Amino acid sequence: MAVPTFDLATVPETDRARVASMIPNPAVADAYVHRHIEGVYDFDILDGAVEDVENVLLSGPTGSAKSTFFRAYAAYRQLPYTVIESNASMDLSTVLGRINPQTFEWIDGEFTLIVRYGGVGVVEEINMTHPRIGAGYHQLLAVSRRMSLPENNETIVAGRGGLGEAQPVLLGANMNPKYEGTVRMNPALLNRFSLKVNWGYLREVEDQLCKSQRLITMAEGIRTLTEIRTPTPTNALQEFERHYVRHGWAFAARVFASRYDDAEAAPIMRALEANSAAIQSELEAA
Repeated sequence: MAVPTFDLATVPETDRARVASMIPNPAVADAYVHRHIEGVYDFDILDGAVEDVENVLLSGPTGSAKSTFFRAYAAYRQLPYTVIESNASMDLSTVLGRINPQTFEWIDGEFTLIVRYGGVGVVEEINMTHPRIGAGYHQLLAVSRRMSLPENNETIVAGRGGLGEAQPVLLGANMNPKYEGTVRMNPALLNRFSLKVNWGYLREVEDQLCKSQRLITMAEGIRTLTEIRTPTPTNALQEFERHYVRHGWAFAARVFASRYDDAEAAPIMRALEANSAAIQSELEAA
């Protein structure tokens, strides 16, 4: 499998500093906890997607490191990286770019820079994307990988807008099917993601991120309860441990329970109390 490499020298000087600033610090990759999907190393999945020109869609609950995965990969391969935040108030010019009202020159948006010169572009919560925003990159996800910029009278082919050879482009998206305000994805759009991966909470990942095994086991139990609809993300467990170390059990437990709806807080507090001794013992020994 070919290793994607990005050559910053292919970016014209006018845009080079902006593109360089979009390459994540390698420390982001160093801090990332990897996982295997049916025996396949996670970064190998994205290397293959770049080589095979496949779009990647991650589906899973909040706090399961969907966004972190893409960013860590960009940091590891030293590729420019940006995200499109899906919300109803977003202006399409934020994604594509705009005309400078003073110079009347076109200024690429960060996502357009990725498409033009190469890198990793990710649509956050794609099932919340407003149709007028989605229309701006719908064609890009097709096999042709083209994106139109009507205001600039231009059509970009992904990774081929720089100087010299084409550069690697990874187009990804993530979604949480259970979010309020989401919509069912259009089958035609969904079909443009040939790599669809379920990305849930994973014990092998949480074992490396958290110090208390009992806390993780408690969270796994909470996630199975039908009466608890609020997610219990991995980062909530990390925050609980940090709050315990700094402020003690009572504070950490109260803050953890406050993540949940009022009707859910009482059973969460009971779960914490039932596991209190074991969790505290493990955290004190860590």
